[in-house]
Amino acid sequence: MFRPPGALVDDASFDERLPLRLQVQAPTHFTPVEIARRAAQLLAPAPGMTVLDVGAGAGKLCLVAALAAPDCEFVGIEWRPHLVDVASALARELGIRNARFLHGDALELDWSAFDSIYLYNPFAEQLEDEGFALDRTIERDPALFVTSVFDVRRKLARARAGTRVVTFHGYGAPFPPGYEQADEDTISGERLELWIKTEAG
Repeated sequence: MFRPPGALVDDASFDERLPLRLQVQAPTHFTPVEIARRAAQLLAPAPGMTVLDVGAGAGKLCLVAALAAPDCEFVGIEWRPHLVDVASALARELGIRNARFLHGDALELDWSAFDSIYLYNPFAEQLEDEGFALDRTIERDPALFVTSVFDVRRKLARARAGTRVVTFHGYGAPFPPGYEQADEDTISGERLELWIKTEAG
């Protein structure tokens, strides 16, 4: 399959493909390429695995990981339709067929269909001031942040044994019982953790 020269080799090569309004914010809000490649190894160590990226943004994790693990499928779900459009357009531009993007509320999706889940502080914008926010579509509401985080905790608690969860900067709460930390990396000063569900939900 054709790959554009230098496609997604580093953060600059990804960011330059984004609309200008997102390029400035990309380093704060989107997973770095180096982290995404390592996350792909942890999320999809075997062919045929399916991975969910919760709060996929412009699709960077899914697109980079899909190139790193071409025999696996990556699905990103994102609340903001304009970001789903950006991610889907990038997948087409890069000829990546094993990554797709859904518009919707991740907390309403059935996570049990996936072998692995990626969480990069998906609800952090609910806590931060407007200077941090990617745009104005996410309401700042610390109470909603707490509710969202504990909804994730409940979903993780119900996951089937063997489910892999990779967190970048955590997800906002301790892991529920039944998970064991299987790996931890520090890459360029940033923490990436792999948790595996060892008990049925």
